[in-house]
Amino acid sequence: MGIEKMELVTLVGKMDELDRCLDKCCESGCFHIEPAFSSVGTANGLTMLNEKNGYTAQLKAFERLAAELGIELKETDHSDYAPHTPQEFAQRAQHISESFEETNTRKKDALQKISEMNGAITQITHLKGMNSDFKEIFSCKYVASRIGRLPTDNLEKLDYYDENFFFVPFETQDLFCWGMYFCPAEEKAIVDDLFRSMYFERITLPDFVEGDSDEAVRKLTQSISEQQAIADSCQKEIDTISEQAREEILKAYSKLVYLHGIFELHKKVGFLSGKFYIKGFVPKRDKQRFSDLMKDFESLTVTFMPPDTDANCTPPTILKNSIFTRPFRMLVEMYGLPNYGGFNPTAFVAVTYSILFGIMFGDLGQGFLVVLLGFIVGKKLNKDAGGIMIRCGLASMIFGTLYGSVFGYEDLLDPMYEQLGIDFLPLKAFHETSFILLTAVGIGIVLIAFSMLINIYVGFKEKDYEKAIFGCNGIAGLIFYGSVIAGLVSTIMFDVKIMSAPFVICLIVIPLLCIFCRVPFSLAVKYKKLRLSADEEEKVTIGGFIVENFFEMFEFMLSYISNTMSFLRVGGFVLSHAGMMLVVMTLMDMVSSTAQPFVLVIGNAFVMAMEGMIVAIQIIRLEFYEIFSRFSESDGVPFEPVTVDFTAQAE
Repeated sequence: MGIEKMELVTLVGKMDELDRCLDKCCESGCFHIEPAFSSVGTANGLTMLNEKNGYTAQLKAFERLAAELGIELKETDHSDYAPHTPQEFAQRAQHISESFEETNTRKKDALQKISEMNGAITQITHLKGMNSDFKEIFSCKYVASRIGRLPTDNLEKLDYYDENFFFVPFETQDLFCWGMYFCPAEEKAIVDDLFRSMYFERITLPDFVEGDSDEAVRKLTQSISEQQAIADSCQKEIDTISEQAREEILKAYSKLVYLHGIFELHKKVGFLSGKFYIKGFVPKRDKQRFSDLMKDFESLTVTFMPPDTDANCTPPTILKNSIFTRPFRMLVEMYGLPNYGGFNPTAFVAVTYSILFGIMFGDLGQGFLVVLLGFIVGKKLNKDAGGIMIRCGLASMIFGTLYGSVFGYEDLLDPMYEQLGIDFLPLKAFHETSFILLTAVGIGIVLIAFSMLINIYVGFKEKDYEKAIFGCNGIAGLIFYGSVIAGLVSTIMFDVKIMSAPFVICLIVIPLLCIFCRVPFSLAVKYKKLRLSADEEEKVTIGGFIVENFFEMFEFMLSYISNTMSFLRVGGFVLSHAGMMLVVMTLMDMVSSTAQPFVLVIGNAFVMAMEGMIVAIQIIRLEFYEIFSRFSESDGVPFEPVTVDFTAQAE
């Protein structure tokens, strides 16, 4: 376990082999690409290949073809598909399009006519009772007419106007009245303006509407049937063409997606003196396999270097984990990946999370159900989430056995312990309240101290002496925290007074002084003497230094207390779980014997759902705020092997 070792790789070759080289990088599945140059310019000849992707237009063209032919796009083997350049793909797309364009145009025209006629029928339906021919009405030379709808509230207001018009209503509903108004042709502008002010919505009937309302609807319905037959016939022809072109479209689209993705990688490729430059990282374990993939190139030079060779590139982080710890990487990634040279906390999280969950949710029966549910979640939804549930469920079963709790029955395992002669088990929560709470605080002290040790290790590894020695989570902080805890425990619990003057001065005051002066002390250790620039010397004042560090010291002191007391929730949830199951058992005693199984099942399900979720969230809080915050620096770069994702491109 730890962090996977990386190798910095540079690939240099002739431009005509660029796409094939990028193709091999994708095929390897282990190449994390980086921009070839951190800065470019014409003076030094460095350029980045930021050309426009020539495959974009063709990709959209085949997407459109697939949509028009009703073909569902999916990844297809395209190794035997010949076209390669954008021009070749454009010719194939045009050829396929021409084969059905005329039929598709006829289908669209038929559907357009159907849509227009359906709209006309909808409007004419409101004009039922009009027995005059529409064409005759609209062809009047001296009379203007308009069809439309008027808000019902404005219908009575028409009587107040003296203009020369009359309105014929055909259908009146709650909100609108459909009808027609007539007026002299020379006054239509005035009347139209009047009706607009009354919120009249004019309906324009198509030219193909003939006869009265009933005859028009009949003729339109017949025309719709004829046009639908044309559309159906065209669709059958298109389906035949679709079946013939389906395989080629899928192959062409799949190949275009891949070529488009490869071309997008050009943006990270450098160009200098007629050669391409590619830079990235490869896991050390895959170094030989990656090198073997690149052997077929005539002009390609592959160079492996230490990962810190290029200061402009940050090595990516891959967490190495065992089978037991692997699912808990999702929690580490949720907080943030450690940097390449940092510490992999997954194993620490796996152990502490499982133990804390078992303590807070200890029940043999419920833990078994959590394990079963974990298997289902892992198979159907999320493998890592299911793995965490299985491990937490096993821990819950172990501590449930220690508590003697099986689906809330606290006495079920008592005979077993009597047979074994173990008199201090099972541990009854309500009988050992003080012990449980003190043990929870003790667990917190151990975990905080262990987190400080990890921070010290990481600090020395990174040569950060302020972090490792003088910080609040360094050696000084560990000595201070341990000494205060030891003094309080010995005095309160064992009545042994060890807080003598030498003890306080050496193990409390001096560590506090180191924390207070951590910045100058760490600089002195690193450079043998304090080095400040001229600007820093002007900014630093004794008064400002004292005030700033005093308040930081006060914050550190409060964090020691609050972080330690925060672990009381561990014991609190032990008591909470026992209390909730006691409520379930009390409810069972209050109902009839036939209803007791239902109460038991529903009660256990409720406790598992509610408390299980709360406990899981509370442990995450403890991990992130009380443990991770002491040593973790979540500025790592995730390892992302270069690839072409068909699904993402298709979307």
